Amino acid sequence: MAKKMKTPGVYILEKNTFPNSIVPVNTSVPAFVGYTQTAIKDGQNVTNTPVRVTSLAEFQAVFGGAPAAGSRFFLYQSMVMYFDNGGIGCYIVSIGTYSATPAASDFFNKSAAGDTRTSKPRGLDALENEMEPTLLVAPDAVLLGAADCFQVQRLMLAQCARLQNRFAILDIHDGFLARTNDTSDVILAFRAAMNAPDQLKWGAAYYPWLQVSPDAGLPSNRLPPSGAIAGIYCYVDQNSGVSKAPANVSVQGATGLTVSINDNQQEDLNVPIDGKAVNALRFFTGKGILVWGARTLDGNSNDWRYISVRRTIIYIEQSIKNALQPYVFMPNTQQTWTSAVSMVSNFLQTFWNQGGLTGGNPQDAFSVQAGLGSTMTPVDIQEGNMIVQVMVATIRPAEFIVLTFKQKMEGV
Repeated sequence: MAKKMKTPGVYILEKNTFPNSIVPVNTSVPAFVGYTQTAIKDGQNVTNTPVRVTSLAEFQAVFGGAPAAGSRFFLYQSMVMYFDNGGIGCYIVSIGTYSATPAASDFFNKSAAGDTRTSKPRGLDALENEMEPTLLVAPDAVLLGAADCFQVQRLMLAQCARLQNRFAILDIHDGFLARTNDTSDVILAFRAAMNAPDQLKWGAAYYPWLQVSPDAGLPSNRLPPSGAIAGIYCYVDQNSGVSKAPANVSVQGATGLTVSINDNQQEDLNVPIDGKAVNALRFFTGKGILVWGARTLDGNSNDWRYISVRRTIIYIEQSIKNALQPYVFMPNTQQTWTSAVSMVSNFLQTFWNQGGLTGGNPQDAFSVQAGLGSTMTPVDIQEGNMIVQVMVATIRPAEFIVLTFKQKMEGV
C-alpha cells in the first residue's frame, strides 16, 4: 500500500483487474513524395519537411495547386485522386517546385555506402524518423529516366524493409505503354530492376496508368495510378479492415485506362515465373475500372504473396511493439510475462472478433507465449531478453474461385 497506515480504521486499496490495453496503430497514413507549386506553412519554407494534411484544401493551402497545362508533374492530381478514392490524413514531402527539372537526387541524399549526408534529409530520407506513415507513394518518380526511377523505387522498398512499419505502392515507369514482350517491355524492365529478393514483400506495383479528365493539366490526360490506389487502401482499411484485400474496388475519378488488359494478358502480370507480380487495373462493363490484383512483388512466397497479409502483420507487429515499450526495464519475471501475454492476447482476441484473423475459435486464430522453458532460456533472462512469441492465422483472399458443375440425371 502506497500510504502508510498509522490510524486505526478501514482503508481501501484498488487493484487493476484488467491488463493494459493495446492501442491499434493507424494503417491508413500514406506519405507522398513529389513536386508542388509551393511549400510554405505558417510563413516557413517546408521543402523536404514532412507535413500532415487531412484534405485537398489543406494541401492547397500549403503546397498550392495544379501545374500549368502541359507540365509533367503528377503529385497534385494524385492527391485529387487520393481523396476522391477514400483517402484521409496523409503526409506530404515536397522536394521542389514546378520550376525544377526532376532529378533522382531530389528524392534522397543517402549514399550507396551509407548515410553520409551533411545537409537536411531530402525526399524519402526526410520520412525516416516519421513513425506514423504506413504507406510510401512517389508518383513523380516516373518523371525520371527509367534507371533513376527504379533506383528511387528500390530505395522505397529498402526503407519499408528497414523500418518494417510501412508498405510501398509503386507505379510502372512508362506504364501508359502497351506490353511488347521484348527488351522494350515496360513490365519486364521493371521486374529486372527490382532485384533485391528480401525486399519484394514490402511493396506492390500497378499497371497500367489511368486516363483523367482534360482539365487536369496533364499531357494526354495520363496519370500514374499510385495516388488513387493509396486512397483505395485507406477506403478499404476504414470500411473493412486491413485484413481485407484492397482489390475488386472501383477507381473513382478516372475516365479510362491507357491500356486494355484481358484475361490472357493478365496471366503473366499476376503469376509470372519470377514471382514479381504486377496488379492489373481493368475495365469491366457495368462496373467501371477495378483494381484486379492483390499481390505483393513477392508473388512466389507462400507467406508474403498477398498485400493484405503483409499489411495485417505490419499492423499487428507495430501495435504490439508500441504496447510493449512500457515493459522495457521491468523485472524479467513470471508476473511481467503473464501481464504481457494477457495484454497481447486481449488485443488479438478483439482483432479476431472483428474478423481480422481466421479460425473457428481464438485458439485456432492465434497463440501468445512468454516464459522460461517455452520462449526463453536461463541465458536469455540473464542477458535481459524477454521473448514473446506470437503466432497468428491471417486471412488470405479468395483469389481464384472455382465453380464445379455436374449435370443431374433425369429421374435421379
